[in-house]
Order: sequence, then C-alpha cells, then structure tokens
Amino acid sequence: MRTARLFSSLVALVLAALVLTPPPAQATQAAPAAQAAKPRHDGFALGKEIGQTNKFVAYGKWSSYKGKNVKVQRRACGSCAWKLYKRTRTNAKSGWFRTRIEPGDRVGSKVCYRVVVPATGTHRLTRDVAGCITTTRG
Repeated sequence: MRTARLFSSLVALVLAALVLTPPPAQATQAAPAAQAAKPRHDGFALGKEIGQTNKFVAYGKWSSYKGKNVKVQRRACGSCAWKLYKRTRTNAKSGWFRTRIEPGDRVGSKVCYRVVVPATGTHRLTRDVAGCITTTRG
C-alpha cells in the first residue's frame, strides 16, 4: 500500500514536470528562421496623384501573388500604428492592382500608405510602402 502511494506520487510529479516545462528553444525559434529563409514576394507598390486633380492611387504588381487579395494599410502620423485601410485584389493574369487612396483631412497632415502581401508556402510576408500624401493649402 505504501509502495503504491509512493509510486503514484512519483508518476504525478513527473507528469507535472513535463506539463510545466517550456518547450525547447530550438522548436520556438525554428518557425521564424524558416519564415525568414523564404524569399520576399516578387513585386512593388507605388503611389501617385492623377494629374493635378487631387485624386491619388496606389498601384503595383505582385507577380508571385496573382488573383488574390492584398491589404492596403494607412498610417495617419509618424508615431501612429499601421491600420487596415482596404483590401484590393491583384489581377489573375498579370498580378497588377490599382486602388484609390485619400489624402488627410487637415491642412499640414501627412498620411502614409503601404501594401501588405501575406505569407504563402513559398514566400514570406512582404510589405512595401506605396508613399505618403502631405496635405497643403491649395
């Protein structure tokens, strides 16, 4: 009887140690290292004003991400976080995209845009700044 209690206590102690032990460092660092080893998506993102119309577009080409949605993110100030502005789909044949973007509301404000292409099995997460719009007196 005493031996059975001692044995069960020992088994419980070993199981508790296994549950509470953190995973080895190699397992937790393997995923980011494998992701970093993948190449970036092939492509670019830019932004421009259409003539002198005060209308702006973000455009680009992601040849490794055709026919899928990319995210356009917006940052309203230099210390602000990037936030989702909209999603747009790349062309299924060429990978081109084009979407309308807006300047800031206040005079003197600076708004920046970037395009985020998600990670796939062959490419890592890719971000490319399309550009910034500074609102001036017009």
